[in-house]
Order: sequence, then C-alpha cells, then structure tokens
Amino acid sequence: MIKYKAILFMVVLFVTSVNLFSQKKEIIAKSTIRLEGKNTTIRDLIEIDGYYAKANCKKCSTIAGIMFFDDGIWVDFRFEKNVTEEEVKANMWENVARGLDYKGTTRWGEDWGIYEIHNDTIIVSIFGYAYIMGNFWYENRYKILDRNNIQLVYSKSLLKRDENNDKSPWIEPFNYQFISADSLPSSDCWIKEQKWTWRNEQNWRDYMDRIKQKKVKKK
Repeated sequence: MIKYKAILFMVVLFVTSVNLFSQKKEIIAKSTIRLEGKNTTIRDLIEIDGYYAKANCKKCSTIAGIMFFDDGIWVDFRFEKNVTEEEVKANMWENVARGLDYKGTTRWGEDWGIYEIHNDTIIVSIFGYAYIMGNFWYENRYKILDRNNIQLVYSKSLLKRDENNDKSPWIEPFNYQFISADSLPSSDCWIKEQKWTWRNEQNWRDYMDRIKQKKVKKK
C-alpha cells in the first residue's frame, strides 16, 4: 500500500511538472508586452510617486496597494500589519511587507507584471510561476479617470487552459485612488531578470550588469 502511494505521488509530481513547464513555455512564447529599456509616458498621465489603493475603503490604504513604475513594471503588494497611513506616507518602504526568497534576495511583491499604455487605458500582463495550482498569466486593464484615480475594468487569464471560461473579463468596475508617499521601493524584481521579458537582449544584459554591481557593493 505504501509503495502504491509512493508511485502515485511520483506520477502526480511528474504530470504536474510537465504541466508547469508547458504553461511556462506558453507564457514565454505568447506574451507580447515587453520591457522596452526606457521610461514610459505614464508620468504624463497619472501620479506614480506613491501607490494606488482601493477607493472608498479606509483600511485598504494600509493593507494593500498597486504601483506603476516608469520603467514599465507593475506590482501588487501588501503592507505590514497595524501601520497607519501617516507612517506609510512618511516611509513607504519601511512599512511594506517583505522577506527573503530562496536566493537570499529581498522579496516584497505579491504579483508582478509589465504594462503598456493604450490611449486612456493601462494594460498589464501579470505573471506567476510554480504556484500550487499551476502557473498563471493574466491581463488587467485600468482605465485612467484622472491623474489620481484609475479604474479596474477588465481581468482575464491568458493561458490556454482557461480559454473555455465563459465568464466575461469585463468586470464590475472598481476604483483605485492615488496616495503619495516617500521612500519608495525599487522596481527590481524577478521579472526584470528574465531575458524573455525584454524587447531587446542588450537592455537585459545591461540591467543584469547593474544588479551584479549592486550585489558587489553590498558585500
């Protein structure tokens, strides 16, 4: 009985690994939104020296938020427990929930993505690898209302496994409101270390060189 369970576990592990690898290949092959190696025009459209929290929710501003960096990176993150909005505004990075990943580097974002701007809409391609239920890859669309307010209007999985989902990606809109803050975190993340996420390979190489230099300075 024990031997049977061990074999069954190995089969499930193998199938899961194959599925994860297949999903990762799909994401790499099909994703079209890439890092361009230059600043976007997002500062001309919305405020980004701070974060966006769900509007009309007092606690939301100190629980979670999303950020847009001018290099094309988007992140969904969490704050440490029991912080106040004043503390966050005074020193945001100090109050962001974070830890160390298996490589010993600082991890703080929940989900990471790359965005591009189409007229009054910010389209974000969001990636995640090796979650218990598999990889994920989905698209969010935020409509720009004004410099301090955006609205999530669309959210859809882009993986083939989910293409038969009949649920409409056009969701009931809800608003995010900008909150300014000091001591902002960096956009450095695992996505920027992947060669396939860059439009130009040389830009990726330049970025990796900068990361190596930062690590040397810390030692």
